[in-house]
Amino acid sequence: MKKNLITKAGILCLVSSLSLLMLSSTAVAGANTDKASKAARKKVPGASITEVETDIDDGEAVVEISLIKKNKKYSLKYRQSDNKLIEYEWELPNTSYSIQSKKNVSLSGIKKKARKLVKGSKIISARLSVDDGLSEYKVSLKKGKRQYKLVYNAKNGKLLEYEWKQLASSSQSVYIGESKARNIALKKAPGASITKFEFDRDDETAVYEVELRKGIYEYEIKINAVTGAVIEFEKDIED
Repeated sequence: MKKNLITKAGILCLVSSLSLLMLSSTAVAGANTDKASKAARKKVPGASITEVETDIDDGEAVVEISLIKKNKKYSLKYRQSDNKLIEYEWELPNTSYSIQSKKNVSLSGIKKKARKLVKGSKIISARLSVDDGLSEYKVSLKKGKRQYKLVYNAKNGKLLEYEWKQLASSSQSVYIGESKARNIALKKAPGASITKFEFDRDDETAVYEVELRKGIYEYEIKINAVTGAVIEFEKDIED
């Protein structure tokens, strides 16, 4: 009987301790989201917060804040440990369907705009793409410990998206560059022509994604942007 009482008392103590720990964790998480929300409002004055989420990003706890100001959408990410802003993004809707028949502005002009906006940066990739029937230029840049992504309207040169993110420590190595990545892809698919080239991040790993075509065959190659290793290779017959 005494042994049962001791066991029950121990269980009650354990349950109480776990409950207190959960309440404490909830309180800390709540305080962190409040701090991040306050910082986001200060960063984007006059904007309304539409969503607040906590998540784990590259092993670190983060708070993601979504805001809107007129027709401009913002997304900010704060590290919970020190409330530091590690990602910042805004975007405008592209509604330029009526001018799609116009000639595109030059890619060199877009690159000039990008370098002027992010002074001292290095362009990693710049390409023309079509998104939902609208022509856009997508430019990736790197400056120090930040990676930038800019999206411009290809018809009038208007900036539609602006994003930067803090690079993880393991990703601060020097990239091999677009020219070398193209050569690696062409050696992997001899005689093919590159139809699409893009710098991206895959699970926090910097990569070059290359699409090629040769006759009826289509290739998709993913290259580690730091080491130059081919980490994915696909060859398909064109549908």
